[in-house]
This record gives sequence, C-alpha cells and structure tokens, in this order.
Amino acid sequence: MTTEAMLKAPPALFVFACLTLFGWAELTGALQGGFKIKILATAAEAAKAHPTVHQLTGLSDVDQTIVEGIAQETLARLHTFHTHAHGLALVTLVLVTVIANMEVADRLRTFLMSWTTLGLLYPFGWLTVALALPAQGKAEAYALAERWFFIPFGGLYLLAVGTLIALYAWHLIQKAVKRERAMRHEA
Repeated sequence: MTTEAMLKAPPALFVFACLTLFGWAELTGALQGGFKIKILATAAEAAKAHPTVHQLTGLSDVDQTIVEGIAQETLARLHTFHTHAHGLALVTLVLVTVIANMEVADRLRTFLMSWTTLGLLYPFGWLTVALALPAQGKAEAYALAERWFFIPFGGLYLLAVGTLIALYAWHLIQKAVKRERAMRHEA
C-alpha cells in the first residue's frame, strides 16, 4: 500500500471527543436499563413538587395520569439523548476521519474538525429536556434545550456537514478536471 492510499486517523483530541460522547450515551443507556423504575419515580416526585407548572388539579386520579405522562416523557428524552449521542459520536468520527484525509491546508483541516466536533454538544439538549422537564414543564424544558444546544450546536453541525459536502464535491470536481487535462495532455 502506498503512502497516498493509506487512511490517516484524525488527531487524538477529536477521537477522544467522539469517544466521550459515546461514553455518555453508554452511561445513560445503562442507567435506563438498571434504574428505569427509580428514574420514573424521581421524575414523578419532581413533577408533583411543581403542581402549578404542570397544571395539577389536586384530584389524585387526574394528577396521577399527568404525572405519569411527565415521568414517561422524561424517560423517553433520556432515551433520545442515548440514541442521538451514540449516532452523532459515530457519524462525527467518520466526518473527522474524512476531514483528516482531505487535501486542504492544515489550518483549514483543524478548523473544519473543530467546527464539526462542536456539534457533539447537540445531544445534550435532549439531556437538558429530560432533566428540566419535571421541574419546569415541557415548553420551558424544550426552550432551554433549543436556546443552549439545539439551535447553536445543531445549527453549527448542519452547517459544518453542508460545508464538508461542498468542499468534498469541489475536490472531486478538481480531481476529475486534473485527470481530464492529464489525459488530453498525454494524447
């Protein structure tokens, strides 16, 4: 295998960032598996402590249904964090590997990897929703997540991926043009 054909690994810091998010995903998965009942009970108790936020009525039958829904929503958002963190960690690892192998200036390569890796913070919006929901309600929990994670880091990630697609396409076009010119020159 020639040097040109060898795949370069991304710098260790970027791999570590991906592995760290993957570890968070594993942790939340393990917690859901081993402590599901405790998570549901804790979320329900926290919701009961904020009756105005959840418009609890004081009627146990009605309130129980509302509180159980909040607890289930909390658990569901933990699961959403778990799956998004797993997926984004793996996709980002692939993206930074692609960037590490692109023919661009070192500073641009580092910038692109850093920009892409910031997107690893996006899934923490789902964790924010899960943690804030019982005390602050659904609307406020989502508003926090959007403000602090979904919009800034999700937006950055989408822009980074779009930029990478455009750059990669540009490089493919440039290679094809060079190959075509070389073939014409030989003929």
